[in-house]
Amino acid sequence: MEVNLKSLFNGSLLMKVKDPVCGMDVDDTTPYKFSYKGKTYYFCSPMCMAEFKKRPEKYIK
Repeated sequence: MEVNLKSLFNGSLLMKVKDPVCGMDVDDTTPYKFSYKGKTYYFCSPMCMAEFKKRPEKYIK
């Protein structure tokens, strides 16, 4: 996980994470997140999140 030191949100650092479906960098504050097998995955859009939910094993490594 990469820390974006230049970005601050309400006094805390934003974390950049990869959308497992499309590979896009997204902030960990995205409203599109889903927990699977004890890990939280973050998405750039509701479409990527829906695709992950259909076939999560395809996208986790």
